[in-house]
Amino acid sequence: MHFAKNTASIFALLFITACGGGGGGSAPAPTPTASPPPPPPPPPPVAQSADPTQFEDQAILRGLTFSSGYSNDMNPMVRMFAGGGAVGDVDGDGDLDIFVTPGNTGPNLLYLNQGGAGFSEDAAGAGLAFTKSATETFRQSGPVFGDLDGDGDLDLFIGGLEGDPSQIFQNNGSGQFTNVTAGSGVDFMSSPYTISAALGDYDNDGDLDLAMAHWGTPRDQNNPGETETLWRNESSVGTISFTPVSQAAGISSELGLDRTGGVLGEDHDYTFAPGFADIDGDGDQDLLSVADFGSSRVFLNNGDGTFTNITDPTRITDTNGMGAAIGDYDGDGDMDWFVSSIDGNRLYQNTGGDFIYPSEAADVDPGGWGWGSCFADFNADGRLDIYQTNGWDVGMDPQNSPYVDDTSRLWMSNPDGSFEDMANGSNMLDTEQGRGVICDDFDADGDVDVLLLTLDDQQAAMLWTNQLSGANTLSVVLEGKAPNTFGVGALVSITISGDTQTRLVGVNSNFISHNSTHQYFGLGDATEIDSLRVAWPDGAITEMTNVAANQRLTLQHPDL
Repeated sequence: MHFAKNTASIFALLFITACGGGGGGSAPAPTPTASPPPPPPPPPPVAQSADPTQFEDQAILRGLTFSSGYSNDMNPMVRMFAGGGAVGDVDGDGDLDIFVTPGNTGPNLLYLNQGGAGFSEDAAGAGLAFTKSATETFRQSGPVFGDLDGDGDLDLFIGGLEGDPSQIFQNNGSGQFTNVTAGSGVDFMSSPYTISAALGDYDNDGDLDLAMAHWGTPRDQNNPGETETLWRNESSVGTISFTPVSQAAGISSELGLDRTGGVLGEDHDYTFAPGFADIDGDGDQDLLSVADFGSSRVFLNNGDGTFTNITDPTRITDTNGMGAAIGDYDGDGDMDWFVSSIDGNRLYQNTGGDFIYPSEAADVDPGGWGWGSCFADFNADGRLDIYQTNGWDVGMDPQNSPYVDDTSRLWMSNPDGSFEDMANGSNMLDTEQGRGVICDDFDADGDVDVLLLTLDDQQAAMLWTNQLSGANTLSVVLEGKAPNTFGVGALVSITISGDTQTRLVGVNSNFISHNSTHQYFGLGDATEIDSLRVAWPDGAITEMTNVAANQRLTLQHPDL
């Protein structure tokens, strides 16, 4: 299978001429010199070439009830797209928990998964429910779960906004967290905005390094200095420490560029969603950076701690990149790259270390004012589909703007490599101002659900639970060797009747959100997998044959 503070009206005007989005977004609109994107087409009829699955919003039923909002004492633009969520098993009970930064008008939230009983909120009990006070505002965005100190549990990084600090919280092993920001290196960060983050081992020393996106941060194109984009992990068990290495790695000079069309003016960092993946198959993690105003970048890892910018502007053509998804949609074993963009989404096909924009990718172009997105096989037919949320309502007339009440997209993959939007046929026609997206199996039934985080000031979550029937699945969870105890960077592949599916175990930004390290495969009507292979980040290999369907398989590193 291949294939500076001004009036609200001024900010509204700036936004309309900056980024873009639909049905829920929050980024600047197209640049003044760019042609405005066409209105999104009406929802198509349910297609017959790929079978949709049905979804049901169970957020309220399962206890995910919260509002979203930032106080007015911050950049109006950033206020309309910050926040987000992280997912992972923080208490070690085997299911997926959810951390949410819904703004600074209320506390952060930690929803512990109680299985069939839904979720219970206990951020205060876990030490994570800090919020705005008389002296501290805690305006935050883009939380990420990962084992930062290599002790086998999930720690937490949270980005800061408007000069508020980014923070690191260490898990004590039972789901209780301690703020260890002081002395971590992150406490000296000068970037005023950290929107999103990703984790990956770029230097192959076994631990997870940190990539950050700093949309809105001023840059000097002639002397960018240390842009605080890439951070090397220097932690040990019990101590979490990072050092900024963007300048030494060759990344800073590529981000201090003149962006005359940017809504904040020239020379700003407009990155939104970083991600790690070995796109050229040479054994090290490259860096994909989705960014606004034509500044998305592909950084190839040289294997010596440095990166080379190999971005081809004739191929990487998203003008207003917002969200991202990394996955092998064409079934050839390498990682492709989906970028949500106001002027038209891009689905970049990996050709062995470089990207092209194939003709069939045009099917996913019309996504409105796009934000968070993900790859997942929602109907379990063996092909990766794409979910993308959208929306932008700042300074726009709901009667005349295509972005205010635009619907999220659910592109189902067809056998010929094309895609069709089946949100209508799958009962996912929401028109919320969506931002963060997490695609995972929250109810542990084997199929992939969607958590949509919105800007709603009443109910800011939609939990689209997948009602899949008549197809088989397999879930894979890795237990890695310390310090990379969750196997981040591993490739998991299965083969059925000659067709191979490959998943990347990543902690990459979908936009202010990320998926867990659990991997999900759709098997169709197959009841057994011919072979399964795990290529661990350190080069070790795990292989199995004749694996039964409809189970969650936990695989340990060969050295454990």
